[in-house]
Amino acid sequence: MGSRRQAEGEGARVPALSRRAVIAGTSAAVLPWPMPGASLAASAAISEGARPYRRWLAINAKIERLQTRWAKLETWLVREHSWFQLTPAEQQALPWAKELRDIDGCLDVLFEQREALLETLPTHGSTTLEAVVAKLEVIERLVERDDHPEAHAMIAGARQDLVAWLHGPRQPTLER
Repeated sequence: MGSRRQAEGEGARVPALSRRAVIAGTSAAVLPWPMPGASLAASAAISEGARPYRRWLAINAKIERLQTRWAKLETWLVREHSWFQLTPAEQQALPWAKELRDIDGCLDVLFEQREALLETLPTHGSTTLEAVVAKLEVIERLVERDDHPEAHAMIAGARQDLVAWLHGPRQPTLER
């Protein structure tokens, strides 16, 4: 988002993003798997169990990035152009309305993909800790922090504990 253009108003600027940039920007997801230091064969086995959850998380990350972009753009439009006081025709006349429509279209597709994938995610039978961590990460996103703060905290804590075990110098042991 380095290129910027001058917007109407005193010194206000909004990032100049094309539809292509919005769509391309949503495709980059930072995923920490496979684990550093794991052998290639072990990495393939590790990532296989976590792969469906990682796909869901990648789609969810795209959705979150687009929602953030939408919110920033809409906030800017409200502040600089009194967006909600404009008629629909006046809103559509602004060049940034196209980006909002593009984001909306992308979000519709991504919501459908995420929902369809959620229905296929295994609910049990994970054979690696990495798969369990990925599953907990999905659950952490599904359980709303505001609605269930205690449950969300326990899920996040369990995931963090497992990640610490995975990154630790020794294999995890379970207390008995």
